[in-house]
Amino acid sequence: MKRILLMRHAKSSWDSPLLDDHSRGLNSRGKNDAPLMAEQIKQKGILPEIVYSSDSIRTKETLKLVTSVLPIAKTQFISKLYLASESEIYDVIKQIDNQFDTALIIAHNPGITEAFYYLANVHIDNVPTSGVGCLTFDVNHFSEIRPRTGRLEYFIYPNQF
Repeated sequence: MKRILLMRHAKSSWDSPLLDDHSRGLNSRGKNDAPLMAEQIKQKGILPEIVYSSDSIRTKETLKLVTSVLPIAKTQFISKLYLASESEIYDVIKQIDNQFDTALIIAHNPGITEAFYYLANVHIDNVPTSGVGCLTFDVNHFSEIRPRTGRLEYFIYPNQF
């Protein structure tokens, strides 16, 4: 069995209008929400062993806050995940090292929202910032994952807590 946690980056700041989108960091709400959601992931008991993250500043900052709560063995920044579509996220998932059973993907909308439908036939209108969901696949290798075959274990977001 393989599991994928899909997470949208925490709330970003728009305080510096001269910054390009890739360079925007988190605002104070985002800095509070990311560790809150990491605690919730921990309580759910399905812990990621590896993280694949977009290389934007806001996803890097989200990852740092998540790993301050969750012990994660390995992290990898992938530029392809910056504003990735659901199929680009799927391409990354299929390449995950099979020594791990649970991976966390931190990326952006609309790709993260659309990935829930693409991977598990789950319709979510909009994954809010710091929202995270866990999908389970009855496969032995990440490369065996096929669209719409996942099962949603949970979907949570900061306003629930």
